[in-house]
Amino acid sequence: MSKPAKRFFTILIMLIIIGMVALIILLNVKFDKSKPVFISTAADEREWYLEPGAVAGLIDDNYWSYVRASYVLIGDYPNYEYYKIAANVPRNDYEVDNFFIDDENGLMYYHNDNAERISHVAVDVSAYQTDVDWEKVKAAGVDMAIIRAGYRGYGSGALVTDDMFQNHIEGALDAGLIVGVYFFTQAINYDEGVEEAKYTLNLIKDYKVKGPVIIDSEIIYDDAARTAELDIDSRTDSVVGFCETVKNAGYEPMIYSNRNWFVQELDMSRVGNYRLWLAHYSNQPDFPYLYTAWQYTDEGSLSGIGINLDLNVWIE
Repeated sequence: MSKPAKRFFTILIMLIIIGMVALIILLNVKFDKSKPVFISTAADEREWYLEPGAVAGLIDDNYWSYVRASYVLIGDYPNYEYYKIAANVPRNDYEVDNFFIDDENGLMYYHNDNAERISHVAVDVSAYQTDVDWEKVKAAGVDMAIIRAGYRGYGSGALVTDDMFQNHIEGALDAGLIVGVYFFTQAINYDEGVEEAKYTLNLIKDYKVKGPVIIDSEIIYDDAARTAELDIDSRTDSVVGFCETVKNAGYEPMIYSNRNWFVQELDMSRVGNYRLWLAHYSNQPDFPYLYTAWQYTDEGSLSGIGINLDLNVWIE
């Protein structure tokens, strides 16, 4: 967070605290730390009973409610990093309690408030999954397959087709699954993002890809990677170049990344109106922006695929 932003944030916190103290005074609060607290108002002569310390608790709850509605928090308390939520990006209104695991197949779904299921189950695969029986995968409850089309080498910068791309896409289509594809990016500017999109579009031109065409942007744990020191603007440029090219070709663009990468390494004000595929391995997703898909585990198991794999809730 920049120094001006920190200064603004500090002043804002002070104003919130001062406001709460003033409110307590106006409500004629009489209390000490060892006794219950009674709050009364002259307007309607009602009283509320608060346990000792409750006023401080209310102030604290109010503060954190404001912070979480305005910022994404990265790290652990009390050493959070604060990232302002972009005002121009749609927010999700998902009820976390509406995500559920089906007792019969062990897969995650999302239903609306009327208990109607409004999601698909999706698997994403690459050359790491070499032995896939797509008929068994479909019978296990999977509706969608997201297949890696290729990647850019993080050292060489060369564009490479995934070794299993043809086998996976033909097998998934033959099994009747909805198919989308993704490309693992190492683009460093807008033009390279366009190049990766064109490469992907050429690979899928002979297949009936009805799902999204996705750019996968994430960390490479190698200081020598060509994107290791890439600034946010350049990385965002590359993603925009990919998505614009895909959209202009008549396909639906999408962006895949994890929660922290979206917030820390991409300018969400520029990419947040594209469909988002969120990787966040937890019991409940914690992400303010509207996302279409949630990759909830990378340790899933499924009949038809012999090794652990990623499982996703794809919300309609």
